[in-house]
Amino acid sequence: MKTQSVTGRMKRLGIAMLGVAAMLPAVSANAEKKTHLAQVEFGADFFRGSGDAQIDVSRFSQANPLPAGVYRVDIYVNDSWIGRQDVVFRAEQGTDSASPCFSRSLLEAMGIDFDKLSAEARAAVLEAGAESCLRLDDVVPDAVAGFDSADLRINASLPQAALRRSARGYVSPELWDKGVNAAMLGYHFNTFSTTGGGRSDTSYYLNLNSGINLGDWRFRNTSAVTRQSDGQTRVQTISSYAQRSIVPLSGLLTVGDSATSGQLFDSFAYRGVQLSSDPRMLPDSQSGYAPVVRGIARSNARVQVRQNGNIIYETTVAPGRFEIDDLYPTGFGGNLNVIVTEADGSSSSFDVPYASVAQLLRPGTHRYSVTAGRTRSYDAGTATAGFVQGTYERGVDNWLTLSGGAILARDYLAVVGGGAVSTPLGAVALNLTRAHARISEGETRTGQSLKLDYNKNLEQTGTNIALAAFRYSSSGYLRLQELQEMKSIAAGKSGSLSLVERTRNQLQFSISQSLGERGGTFFVTGTSQDYWNRSGMGTTFSSGYNNRWKNMSYTISAHRQRDLATGRTGTQYMFTLSMPLGREANSPSMRMDATRDQRSGNTVQSTLYGTAGADNNFSYGVTADRSTGSSSVSANGQYRAPFADVGGSYSYTGGGRRQMSATVSGGIVAHADGILLAQNLGDTIAIVQADGAAGAAVNSAGVRLNGDGQAVVPHMTPFRNNEIVLDPKGTSTDVEMKATSLRVAPVAGAVVLLKYETVSGRSLLINAYRSNGEALPFGADVLDEQGNALGMVGQGGTVFVRTQNDSGRLSIRWGGERNAQCQIPYALQPRDGKRQETGFDQLRAICETPAEIVGQESASGVLGKTTDKGEIRLQ
Repeated sequence: MKTQSVTGRMKRLGIAMLGVAAMLPAVSANAEKKTHLAQVEFGADFFRGSGDAQIDVSRFSQANPLPAGVYRVDIYVNDSWIGRQDVVFRAEQGTDSASPCFSRSLLEAMGIDFDKLSAEARAAVLEAGAESCLRLDDVVPDAVAGFDSADLRINASLPQAALRRSARGYVSPELWDKGVNAAMLGYHFNTFSTTGGGRSDTSYYLNLNSGINLGDWRFRNTSAVTRQSDGQTRVQTISSYAQRSIVPLSGLLTVGDSATSGQLFDSFAYRGVQLSSDPRMLPDSQSGYAPVVRGIARSNARVQVRQNGNIIYETTVAPGRFEIDDLYPTGFGGNLNVIVTEADGSSSSFDVPYASVAQLLRPGTHRYSVTAGRTRSYDAGTATAGFVQGTYERGVDNWLTLSGGAILARDYLAVVGGGAVSTPLGAVALNLTRAHARISEGETRTGQSLKLDYNKNLEQTGTNIALAAFRYSSSGYLRLQELQEMKSIAAGKSGSLSLVERTRNQLQFSISQSLGERGGTFFVTGTSQDYWNRSGMGTTFSSGYNNRWKNMSYTISAHRQRDLATGRTGTQYMFTLSMPLGREANSPSMRMDATRDQRSGNTVQSTLYGTAGADNNFSYGVTADRSTGSSSVSANGQYRAPFADVGGSYSYTGGGRRQMSATVSGGIVAHADGILLAQNLGDTIAIVQADGAAGAAVNSAGVRLNGDGQAVVPHMTPFRNNEIVLDPKGTSTDVEMKATSLRVAPVAGAVVLLKYETVSGRSLLINAYRSNGEALPFGADVLDEQGNALGMVGQGGTVFVRTQNDSGRLSIRWGGERNAQCQIPYALQPRDGKRQETGFDQLRAICETPAEIVGQESASGVLGKTTDKGEIRLQ
């Protein structure tokens, strides 16, 4: 019996397996078809209140219908913001709601790797024209795209396997915003006046930075105006050029009066054309120097990269060789410790040397610059010369960067070569320049200049050593600008050749030593410089120690300086102590400085300083000091207004000597929608518009929307995602912001326009009841007199609407029957449109059904009064 039972079960199992095998082809075929989910149905009883009114919830079975058209939307891929661009929405046949069309350019911007698509999908994408409308799930299997109409946002979920590998922080050039046409003017004015000893001196300084943006071009001019008490006024043009980004070359084209970068050769002013690489176009994880980390994983492993005990990178890698080439730059020192944790819990680690100098580049990256033009000097007596300069630097490996360049001009040739290495002993950069110059027909000079940079961070001991810009130039070495000065002198225009200062040795160094978590830091810095044609050496040397004790910080330092012109040497000793005078955010602070100078004696100074205002937009300081034979009192303040920065200072010194100053800086931006005032202006700015939202704060210090709902964000980071957030606190309650946060990745120098959609109208809060005292059904529709939906009924019969009219009638509808609706008349007191409201209008009203309204009219014998517009108003 037992054997037969087992045999029977085996037979039934075999039959079941055959049945499953027979079904597999059908299951496989069905898997290839689109899956259509059943419509969602809501139970109406869930919304039923204490009465018998039942709400019609059938409309919730489908998503909110979206009309076809073009919408400017934010695009998110796997919860990461990609950018903002115009997207076409079309409705498929048989549907009422439109869905986004994914064009080839949009798919590229989303980071889809076309080489990883199926042959059919790749062909469909490559053949798609400007009017084509592709579905995301048709191109990429298992991809999902949803649209949030409230935030105008496409949320796309894409398999990692379908995406191309890109560096962290990468923003596709197709999503860079070139901005709008605009004109701008930044200004900084300062006046400084001193009175005492029977004389008065006043100076004025005005700096102007003006610009015009037209299409891809940016026109810029920087000028300065100075005026002294003697009446002399000097106007100086510092730079004036046109500039635009060249995206395919990751470069920047500059035409006009500018200056060379000084990366390999010394910087000098020129008038001409320059094409140079723009490292700002690289993502953060590719700009600056950081080594490539390479290793091998035995399984699906976690890789952690630590520096100075901090985790700076973590990822998961597949079995086999891995490579991490998108580390963010982390400064100038600290070896990288790489920990590989395998799937079985075992781990291994290794170190990657990391010491950097400015000349080091990542492996495979490069910098270039080509400049052609004529030298330019602010001294009208200095000769000029046509020239061509080119430089190139390339990162060869983790430890080596090579560089070279040349300058060719009339009577001048200079060639530079060198490189930078990163070693366990530190990072070293070495460049050798050889120059050949002909001053006159009978005088020629040839020489070399050697420049050395060194940096090392000893994390075990907390020591950082930076030997920067040690430079030695032979007696025959001339820079191009020095040659032009000498040629002017040789031509008999002025002076002697010995008056041209030519550097011989130049040294800068900095050493800091950490003494532990509570031990403070010791530091030493120094500079030294001498010349071939002048005796003596100019030297500056400083050393000190700083630390904290509870809420106080203090510094002890010594400063020694030798003046090259006079040969005199002086030493200063200083002790500084600072502490807050309270625990509140705006509590002032006190700083005390005690100084001993071998030449001028002792000085004791006390300063009270701090900030005030809701946005900390007012800063102040009051100082009293006493030195050998004199004393003084001074005060200063600065106010950062939304339209400008205003500051001033005053001081009085014993003996009747006074000082006064005033400073004003700001900017003006003109664009198609008006003229705006700004605190100041950076190279790349944004204009924010939100109609009716006057007073809203922007997440930029002290910036608020003006009375027209506009403001200037003075500083934006080019080629990066910038998020501009508006805080509606303080705006009128009659204005609703549909979005408070927008993102943009501007091109360098752009003036980008960000428009925040708003809805204006009187805010009306109604506590509504039916005639029998019951609350209105929760979720019922609220309509205006034209049948437009204004919202839904909230809990307890609360109705909130935003209306454009002071009076009217609202319809409440919770079903299709005549008795499943009622009306609420309202009449509000008229008010001044310029007044900024801070509260809601509130009413308590009874919502009556049409039958109840007709019954009351019949009983009173009054049907109503007809207005001029044909409307019927109840009496």
